[in-house]
Amino acid sequence: MKISRILAVVSTMAIMASMAACGEKKSNTDTGENKIIMYDKPTEAPTKAPTEYVEAAADGPRLYIEDVTVKAGETAEVTIYIENAELAWDMCGFHITYPDILKPEMLDEENRYVRKKMGEASEYNVGSVAMEWRDNKTEYLTSNNLGSIFFTELFDADHGLNGAVVTLFLQIPEDAASGTEYPVDFMYVEGDMFSNQADDKAMEKYVFENWRGGKIIVE
Repeated sequence: MKISRILAVVSTMAIMASMAACGEKKSNTDTGENKIIMYDKPTEAPTKAPTEYVEAAADGPRLYIEDVTVKAGETAEVTIYIENAELAWDMCGFHITYPDILKPEMLDEENRYVRKKMGEASEYNVGSVAMEWRDNKTEYLTSNNLGSIFFTELFDADHGLNGAVVTLFLQIPEDAASGTEYPVDFMYVEGDMFSNQADDKAMEKYVFENWRGGKIIVE
């Protein structure tokens, strides 16, 4: 295992814990060369285009969230999946968002670790963390009344598989009206990552440009 990769994950987790270095959302609909920034420094979002442009790969891994239907007052099991990625990735770190009226089930309230269930795509990982973002939220999150969870995991080689990556648990309000739809989406924050042993930035860019969110539907 590369020591630099371990340190990168430790650094990312520490940043998530402090929430002092997260930047603005990076929209999937942005155009132009400033859509993808360099991910090496998890600091504030950039205010100008990067000095180096990375062309996205023609194809690559695809992250997506499947829609789920639940009743008011129940807990929604929100699963993040990946396809076209068999034995092709070794580390990820990304944020998801959801309306802040929904509350994640907590594993450790004090340290903000949320409950999670690992899927078959993560079978061979050597560590993972899911944390709720509470402090120093970006304007995008606060102005849109969104909560966010950061998830990261690490493998000791390109041992990430296809299938379910992780399931997170969000509590639906008791008074949620039938037919209500709560969007659950990915959000890019500088420092987020999706990598392999070759540190393929073109692959990473493809992932961030092609991920797809889902929704929770109240019966």
